[in-house]
Amino acid sequence: MYVFGEIDKSSTVIENNIVNYTHNLNTSSAGIQSVKIVSGSINTNYWNSLNVMFYTSGSPVYSSEGKKFARPSTNFSIVQKKGSQFLTKYHGYPSSSIITIPSTYYGEKIKEKSFRFTDLNNPDNSGNNPVIVDDGFGNLYSTNAHHSQSNTNASSSDNYVGNIFYEHGLAVITETGSWSGSVDYSDLVTNYTLEFESVNTITSYEYNVTLLPQEYNLTTNYTIRNVLSGSTETFSQSTPFIASPFTGSGFQPYITTINLYQNGDYDTPVIQATLPRPIKKSDKINTRFKIKLDI
Repeated sequence: MYVFGEIDKSSTVIENNIVNYTHNLNTSSAGIQSVKIVSGSINTNYWNSLNVMFYTSGSPVYSSEGKKFARPSTNFSIVQKKGSQFLTKYHGYPSSSIITIPSTYYGEKIKEKSFRFTDLNNPDNSGNNPVIVDDGFGNLYSTNAHHSQSNTNASSSDNYVGNIFYEHGLAVITETGSWSGSVDYSDLVTNYTLEFESVNTITSYEYNVTLLPQEYNLTTNYTIRNVLSGSTETFSQSTPFIASPFTGSGFQPYITTINLYQNGDYDTPVIQATLPRPIKKSDKINTRFKIKLDI
């Protein structure tokens, strides 16, 4: 009787799939933090860290363009294939605000163009709450700002109010000007909601287990055993006799569980696949099971 068999490795399929999940969080969600960062203040460590990691190489000198800082190859700003991430306002203004999101929520990164920040404490005179989104390239802009820097659309670089670093779960509001006549951007990180999609890669492993007609046609399940008719012997797991319903040529065992083991270690399975219903083993044709594992 066969107990263990080899998997045909040539039939194993491994594929990666990107999955997204929408998160709806708020100021009180576990791990969400907001920090007001000010250059030269008690929070100067935050300011300096962002400066070195994302906005400059550590030098407080503007690039030759006079508009934005040169980004060294060693900093962590994302490299865009299309469009540009504008880092022009961080040093131009004396203070900023940072929102940190734990990787528990965003996974590998925040999906581009899915971030939405809604302030709840500072509506304008008409009762509208400030809404800030990302443009897909690492820039933040307000969708309903009263005051804009130009007549161009809201997602223009002239109207950017901060940056988002997708792989690090960091959103930085650098604009300190006014969203409306009564609301400043610097006041928008005390009570808010966040919506974004996380990005995770799921690796799927598909194994094919093929049982030939001559294999696995017996069972070790002790419940098929019975005492002989008329015997005074009591049933136990060591009873050597098979009950009569299971002795005919038409009997075939049913398969309920398939265990996968590492080669050479047959004590503890690394994967256990429980079938949704028992499957009768055929002694006439091949029986193939597909086992799919997502990690």
